[in-house]
Amino acid sequence: MPYQHVRDPYNLNDGKYDDFAGKVTQFLAEPASAEHRPIQFVAEQIVRAQAFKAALDEFEYADTQLYNANQVLQAAVKGLSAKLLWFKYILPRMVIGPDTLIEEFGLHDDLPVEYAKIKNLADEVWTHWLERRDEDMFEVMLDDGNLLEGLITSYENALAAQNTAQNTYHVKSLAKNKAREAHHEIEREIFNWYKAYYPDAEDDYWTNTPWGKASEGGQPPAPTEFEAKVVKIGPGVYDFWCSKPDGVADAKIEIQKLPDGPIEILVEHMVIEEGVFLPFRMNGMTPMDYKAYFTAYDSEGAQVGDVVAVQFTVEPY
Repeated sequence: MPYQHVRDPYNLNDGKYDDFAGKVTQFLAEPASAEHRPIQFVAEQIVRAQAFKAALDEFEYADTQLYNANQVLQAAVKGLSAKLLWFKYILPRMVIGPDTLIEEFGLHDDLPVEYAKIKNLADEVWTHWLERRDEDMFEVMLDDGNLLEGLITSYENALAAQNTAQNTYHVKSLAKNKAREAHHEIEREIFNWYKAYYPDAEDDYWTNTPWGKASEGGQPPAPTEFEAKVVKIGPGVYDFWCSKPDGVADAKIEIQKLPDGPIEILVEHMVIEEGVFLPFRMNGMTPMDYKAYFTAYDSEGAQVGDVVAVQFTVEPY
């Protein structure tokens, strides 16, 4: 069966590059490669193709683990915030008339949204709770108030797990990229070896190789790079835009509140028609920094290229 035209496999996404590396291995074992087979590269190509496949598997597992860790951390933060909100609502009702309990516990302002600030406030409330909880007036809320300690511990454990997952993700990403570069190096040697025998890209010989035969008029142009941006178009309105280069049929947009908020899906599947605009509205008293992550997919659901990250600031209005 003729191979698909892939003269620049470096532009393939990881999943498709893994398939391509397997096709190179397959080709080198087929009769079509026998006449000019570069036997000095065959064994090493197999080793490097398998190494990339293994590295890709480990990276994808690390990616899943990081996603799961983010979900657990998000749940821990929600639990911590809910308990702080409970303290904020319940404390003023412990005393009839004016009191200063809210101020004493540091809960007089709006609750923060940043993870680190939520944790700091929880520590402050817990410290003050330890000092006051044995007083008679707090007996009615003692058991519920003591739950804060476990929620703080859950957050600390979730944050540690997320940090570990992030570090692992980074390590596995580097290993994957290194393994891919190693295979790309030997694949180029093999390609150029055959190119020395068949310099014409339209030679019929290329039809039964992993690189395919160039179409009439030469090799087709490389696909346009996937682009994305966030544009403010009015007070409190932010548009998310991404291009639609050849091969891209769908996109996912995720958003993260900086510096350490959870990554949440804004749009799971977005059919792109030469770019699309998505309003994003938010009220706020102070500017807030966000990062949007755009991931492109082809018609078969495979990721196209790298994730594009765009940082932007939501202004109050």
